[in-house]
Amino acid sequence: MDIIKTAPKKSIYRRYWYVPIIILVVALTATVANRFRSISYLVQSDDLLTDTVVMDDFSVTTRGYGRLVAQDVFWVGAESAGTVSNISVRPGDHVKPGDILVKLINPQLLQELKEAELEVAARQADLRANQLIRESELLDLMTEAANAEIDHQTAKMELDAKTRLVERGLEIISRLEYEQTQLAVQKFLQRWQMQEQRVIQREQSIQAIEESEEARLSQTRNELDRIREQVAKLTVRAGVEGIVQELDLALGQKIDRDNNITRIAQPDQLVAQVKIQELQVNDIQLGMPATVDTRTSKIPGVVSRIDPTVVDGSVLVEIELQGELPAGIRPDLNIEATISVSNVPNTLIVRRPASARPQSADTVYRLSSGGGVAERVNVRFGQASTSYIEVVEGLLPGDRIVVSDTSGFSTHERILVR
Repeated sequence: MDIIKTAPKKSIYRRYWYVPIIILVVALTATVANRFRSISYLVQSDDLLTDTVVMDDFSVTTRGYGRLVAQDVFWVGAESAGTVSNISVRPGDHVKPGDILVKLINPQLLQELKEAELEVAARQADLRANQLIRESELLDLMTEAANAEIDHQTAKMELDAKTRLVERGLEIISRLEYEQTQLAVQKFLQRWQMQEQRVIQREQSIQAIEESEEARLSQTRNELDRIREQVAKLTVRAGVEGIVQELDLALGQKIDRDNNITRIAQPDQLVAQVKIQELQVNDIQLGMPATVDTRTSKIPGVVSRIDPTVVDGSVLVEIELQGELPAGIRPDLNIEATISVSNVPNTLIVRRPASARPQSADTVYRLSSGGGVAERVNVRFGQASTSYIEVVEGLLPGDRIVVSDTSGFSTHERILVR
């Protein structure tokens, strides 16, 4: 006989085992959806640069790049126009006073020199010839004056003799003859005096003429000396000892007078000139210590000058080098300078975000503990160096933030990081 077995009834819990799982999934989904409902941007972690906020002593430094320059730079210019015929030095050469730098040629100037030399020689010859002529003329006048004096003396002697005869009462000579002798004495005296005056006037005239001719000769000689000096300056020489900085010349190049040919710097008197960002230069003061890195050595120094002008967002800062300069240091050497602005003990610091500015409020993206979400938070920064910045408010030690450029998603409060 067949016995019908009745199947046992299944437990309600076994029958609906999947319901709790569905409820859990729904709950988790709701939680995740609620958590990320404000996330509307996705960023790859490889595209982000992050750093962790730490509590540490903060050495505030500012970095700039520039070059070494000489304190004393002497420009050497062309004092005569000409064409470059020889270049004796190159940039970097060491020169001493009198060393030849460049030779110029100027055919026109050389022709002027020859003409000036001939002009001086001709004037000297003319002056000598005219002197001889005037000396001869003066001798003739002096001879006439001497003859007039002799005639006067002769007539006077005759008058004296006749006067004695007349005084004795001797009527050997007539009164007419006596008076004629008196007139002759007066005539010869006047003639003598006139000849003497002519001699004096001629001597004065000769002196004036010779002074005039000497002045013209001196003027011609001065012109000759000037041309000779210009010819000599066709050879351009160093006026001081130092290093040739630049010499942008070529053979055959025409140079005008007063054109700069080169500049010479004295290598033992160098300063560092670096460019500092305008926002960072406000913290720099004169006398602040600095370190100049030449890639081969580091030289201590102090800030000695801050240029008042801003050029392309940068300010030129000059650093005076201290101590003996290492070997191989020369002008125009590229350098990196680090200026020590201040030291802040036991403060929060982080690598400087791309948009961070010192002493300002800003927003940064702070990563969650797992690093999957970055949330925008408000922060206030303090002092800053080239690479790091002080955190005054908004972050805690251990917080990890995005320090790379966030302008691509800066409008989003939260971003998802994968």
